[in-house]
Amino acid sequence: MPLSIESQFINDDYYLIDTVPERRWYPVYCKPNKEKKLAELASQKNISWYFPTFLHHRTTRGHCIESQIPMFPGYVFLQLNRQQNWQVKTSGLAIRILPVTEKTEPKLITDLNKIREFELLSRTQPVKVRTDLVPGKRFIITHGKLKGTEGVIVKRKNRTEFIVHLDFLGYSLATVPAMDIL
Repeated sequence: MPLSIESQFINDDYYLIDTVPERRWYPVYCKPNKEKKLAELASQKNISWYFPTFLHHRTTRGHCIESQIPMFPGYVFLQLNRQQNWQVKTSGLAIRILPVTEKTEPKLITDLNKIREFELLSRTQPVKVRTDLVPGKRFIITHGKLKGTEGVIVKRKNRTEFIVHLDFLGYSLATVPAMDIL
């Protein structure tokens, strides 16, 4: 779970992303395959960054291969002040820094912390990133790692999925729940 706060790599799975005076979290859309380079640049410049990934399993020629893949290809989340914002814009790695205001940053931080919970969950069960919004009945997880998380239960291809929509990013995260946690 790549997360670095002011060049200190965070190994604590339960560390919560939060606000810092004079800085704001931004989703940064990178040039293709430049997420890791942008994270390296951020570390060099003492910028806090978050690059969410999840464990992906695939079978090739009868062998199971595990890899960490980006949850949101092309995006790295950076906590920037005005000067750092300009450094990132002129780095040649970023295509766009999505606008975040004082009012919208708390929602983005809430979404980033939900994403971290799904990263943890991906270690023990499959997690998919979806770009579609699905209408359905809303539920709140009552216990377990995702306690308090609100989402929608849907049936797809004889399978039940729990979907959490991340309003700020326009993405959804999906997992197959144990029905006793709803």
